[in-house]
Amino acid sequence: MEIRKVQITGGSSYIVSLPKDWIRKSDIKKNDPLGLIVQPDGTLTITPKISGKAAEREKEFDMKEIKDPDVLYRLLIGAYVTGYNRIKIKSQTRLPSFAHRVVRMFIQISIGQEVSEETEKTIVIKDLLNPGEMPFENVISRMTVIIEGMTKDSIFALKTRDSELTDDIILRDRDINRMYWLISRQYNLLLKNVSLSREMGINVDNAIHYLQISRVLERVGDQIVHIAENIKSLLYTPVERKMMDTLTRLSYESINLLNSSVKSFINEDINLTNNTLAEIEEFKKKCNKISYDFFDTNKPGIVPFAYIVENFKRVSEYSGVICETSINYYVMNSE
Repeated sequence: MEIRKVQITGGSSYIVSLPKDWIRKSDIKKNDPLGLIVQPDGTLTITPKISGKAAEREKEFDMKEIKDPDVLYRLLIGAYVTGYNRIKIKSQTRLPSFAHRVVRMFIQISIGQEVSEETEKTIVIKDLLNPGEMPFENVISRMTVIIEGMTKDSIFALKTRDSELTDDIILRDRDINRMYWLISRQYNLLLKNVSLSREMGINVDNAIHYLQISRVLERVGDQIVHIAENIKSLLYTPVERKMMDTLTRLSYESINLLNSSVKSFINEDINLTNNTLAEIEEFKKKCNKISYDFFDTNKPGIVPFAYIVENFKRVSEYSGVICETSINYYVMNSE
């Protein structure tokens, strides 16, 4: 850390000299404008990036080092999440056919990415998304809506014996992953260029909480996939009415707890957070009692039924994690 003394000129202007090495590295000239951003902790960020636009960052992958399609796919996702807005795939010879296939998969799973150049030896992917077009809060709300739909459809699929619907539910988890990767990308962009905070409508301290919530929701999506998979195994098994009613009730209560936890976070409602945490504890006790009551029975479908009950319990526990994050978020913003 460099220490600089504050000087006063003209009786009212405060002046601090800037490090010469930083000036040269940032290529700052006389009369160039600088951005000053006051952080929530009272510190001041000085940046030459005042446009509010993400800087052009390119990541290049040479296919001579990549022989596996899965490796290329993971590298593309990594470059996307890290915040690169231009990705170049090159080869000294003709690109392998799997490279084009993987790029198409990546374009479908990512948001705002499109192929801008394509030849026999090169593919360039460019980011067309304006960071301010996808606010963090909207993405979290969208993830919650998708999860609610997946949960309701899981029970509907069981009641109607609809195998195709369970397959569709499992596929919808991709949308949850897309949203999680998007928030991760937005957060990394914000870390690298704090002047984007104005355009995004959020600072880094708040954004980290949204990132944490999105990660939890991504895991909730995985639990709903497990529920759909277990329900699929029940479709050809006679399920007694009591078991069906139990799963219906648990699905309704678990999604209400999730909605309440997300709502308490977005609205910074500490009372709703506290009430939801109490309800989660009661719900977990209920799940434990159900598992105990049905334990050691020979009823058809009891094994997948027990797994589904445990999955709903896990969803409630993730709702509890969201509530705990909400408390941290509330405390930070109430200073």
